Amino acid sequence: MSAAILTCAATYADDTTEILNGQVNLGADIQVTAETSVAQASSAMMTAIGMANALTVDVTSPHDVDNTQTFSGSVAGRATTDAQIIDGAAITTSTMFGNSAVVIVDNGMDVTSQQNALDGSSVRSTAELAVSDYAMTSVTTAGASANAWESTAYAGDANLDLRQDSGAEVTADAYALAPTGGLGWSSTTVAAANGNSAMVTGYDAASQVVDVDQTNRGNVTGLVRVNAGGGGEMTNATASANGNNVRIENQEAYAHLQGQQTNDGVVLADAEIIVGNFDVDVMTTASEGVGNSAILSNIGSNSYMGLDQTNNANVTARANFDGDAGGVSFLSSTAFGNAATSYICSECPVTATGEMNQVNNATISSVVTGQMATGGMITGTATAIGNSSTYQTVNPRY
Repeated sequence: MSAAILTCAATYADDTTEILNGQVNLGADIQVTAETSVAQASSAMMTAIGMANALTVDVTSPHDVDNTQTFSGSVAGRATTDAQIIDGAAITTSTMFGNSAVVIVDNGMDVTSQQNALDGSSVRSTAELAVSDYAMTSVTTAGASANAWESTAYAGDANLDLRQDSGAEVTADAYALAPTGGLGWSSTTVAAANGNSAMVTGYDAASQVVDVDQTNRGNVTGLVRVNAGGGGEMTNATASANGNNVRIENQEAYAHLQGQQTNDGVVLADAEIIVGNFDVDVMTTASEGVGNSAILSNIGSNSYMGLDQTNNANVTARANFDGDAGGVSFLSSTAFGNAATSYICSECPVTATGEMNQVNNATISSVVTGQMATGGMITGTATAIGNSSTYQTVNPRY
């Protein structure tokens, strides 16, 4: 992993300090394992984190950031908790990235970032909880991204030019396995896979102008499996997969999102719960697969969202529940070729403007299947949409 190159000068015309970061990791072989085996414990926590290239910036003055990251090869990680009894919480987390950048700046920033995950690369993340008797509370999460950007601005003006290109295969698998035992009070199992991901946040009246260019060619899969003799009182299994994903969350200042997203990789989100008797438990199984996803959320100010979104690969979302006698089962699966949402919440008059162009050239499939012997209720919703674009303003007083 290359180190960030920091160049400082006493005086700049714009009173900023430049951060120039260049990282290349070709033929990478990043392997991470975090595992434990215990008969009985009050709690257990296993965390696995792997990255081919990583940049972290956390500064309290205006900065310019120029970032270039290139990765090929493999990043693979696994976190496992194997136990007979967990009397408290079992937390099992696996997070894997090809290229990762996290930037936090006060009072303004100008950013240019290019992240490349070369064709033939792979990023795989696995999280597994296995109990033979019970775990009273469990959270099992797997996250994987070929390219990931995250920035936070406090006050000032933030101008970001973000470029992400991925030909990597990305897989996130999460398992909660207790076929001869139970899942106690609550159980949450989540898998989230992204080809390209960008998250931009602003506070203290920081204006945000983001120009994004995301291209994904690799297959992206998010898979969740829950298999238990008895469920938790609240059991949740959620799988998500995105070819390209960009999100802006801003407060009390202008927010602007423009650019393009192109997905050519097959996207699959698949969630399943198999359970024996689940008494009065509530079981929720959900999946969401999206070729190109864009969300802009702003509080108290105007916004603009204008993107060209093109999806050329199949997107599938599946949710399955198979239970014996028990309580309530909720199932949902949602699949989009292209999805864009602009949302503003403000007491004063505000305007949501934009210009979206969406093209879908592939099969979008959503499947929900459910069965149980007896129970209180089972409901399911399957939704498949080629192109979806939503603009909304809300006054919190009404």
